[in-house]
Amino acid sequence: MSESSARMTQTPILVQVQPVIPPPRPKGWRHVDFGLSALLALQVLTLFVAIPLGTVSPGGRLLIDICHVLYALVCVVILTRHPVLRGLLIGSVAVLAAGPLVIARLLVHVGLGANFEHDTIAITAFAFNGAVTVLIARHVFAAGRVTPQRVLGAILLYLNIASLFSIAFSEIVSILPGAITTSAGALLPIGAGSRTAALTYFSLSTITTTGFGDLESVIGQLFPATLLARLVALQLAHEPQ
Repeated sequence: MSESSARMTQTPILVQVQPVIPPPRPKGWRHVDFGLSALLALQVLTLFVAIPLGTVSPGGRLLIDICHVLYALVCVVILTRHPVLRGLLIGSVAVLAAGPLVIARLLVHVGLGANFEHDTIAITAFAFNGAVTVLIARHVFAAGRVTPQRVLGAILLYLNIASLFSIAFSEIVSILPGAITTSAGALLPIGAGSRTAALTYFSLSTITTTGFGDLESVIGQLFPATLLARLVALQLAHEPQ
């Protein structure tokens, strides 16, 4: 072997490895992260404190209204900048806020059915929460690093789904009295606060267990597995190679 060949075989080959630079996060992401944390705190306060308290104290009803107003305000200001979605959210909030007074006048002058007010409020609340749930899902499952706020958003998404089913159950009971009963076969309480608390408990117990074999229990079982797979995939995609 010649001297030049020996030098070539002994010379190490240097490979420059470029560091993995994560893609920049969208503008306003810090506000969105704060919004997800605030919405989760308000949702937990509403579902686990205000609604049960509303069955025994008038202050609970006031606390529910305060939580709903703050929740709607955070959604409109922080969650989206799209004018159409923001207009939909603002319109829903306006209906929920002024709806009872306006509908009460219509009931007197037009002679609409007694359930018209409940149906209008329920449909509007379902549309509002549905739009918010979609916006939260976009942030939770979007590309990017896995952060504590993203995990909090996933918990919020889970509770929002339970809240949506609670509203749907309330409308079903309004249309078909006796469609949902207690374990003893008795009808649900007549009072709005007690009925809301009972249906909220029913929805949460259904989505967190095997439930009664309905759609909500299926979502409750599939959601954690889907979320975990997505978060693991995002984390692996942004780890340094």
